[in-house]
Amino acid sequence: MTPSAAADPAPQTAGRPASLRSEYRELTRKRLLTAVREVLEETDYAAATVDAIVKRAGTSRATFYLHFRSKAEAAAALLDQVTPSDRGLYATLPTALGSREGLRRWLEQSLAWYESHARLLAALNEATAVEGSVALRRSASVQRLVDSLAGYLDRFEDAARARVRLQLLLRQFHQVAMDTVVQAAWLPERELLLDEMVATWWAALGEDGPRPRA
Repeated sequence: MTPSAAADPAPQTAGRPASLRSEYRELTRKRLLTAVREVLEETDYAAATVDAIVKRAGTSRATFYLHFRSKAEAAAALLDQVTPSDRGLYATLPTALGSREGLRRWLEQSLAWYESHARLLAALNEATAVEGSVALRRSASVQRLVDSLAGYLDRFEDAARARVRLQLLLRQFHQVAMDTVVQAAWLPERELLLDEMVATWWAALGEDGPRPRA
């Protein structure tokens, strides 16, 4: 896509350290990503436009294209920015698996995270469905989450199988959370849903599941 406006005038940088120019560029990128997030929280992905994003950011189309090649690339970058906010929750999963009660609390907290980010996640889910680059970025984020739990997974005899098992559960959980708390396309009784999720996760990852290494 060809930029339709001149780039925003940058502050005079002649003679200034390269680190200051880099800092200005990073601040501009953050401002654009904040604008992407705000626009996506107010509309769906298809209706979001670069013009709306740059207007919100107080910048120009040319500046947007200095940082992102397309709306899809900006959405993928935002997905990377959002993912760390749930990574902290996933880091507590090994501890949660110490008991059924702990696992249930973890699943409740995870659903609450989806609820608190519902509008944004709905838009990013749409972007994932229509933009291959965003889908690949989301897949990579799931893999990073699994990798962050390597200390737990490596306890098992077949670590590769354990990794696939966990990735399967995480992908299934994402879809269930999208269907229930984000898009309200399926509305099972919450306590019953949690009962069944705990049973499934406990059988796969808990003390009743596959045996860890001796």
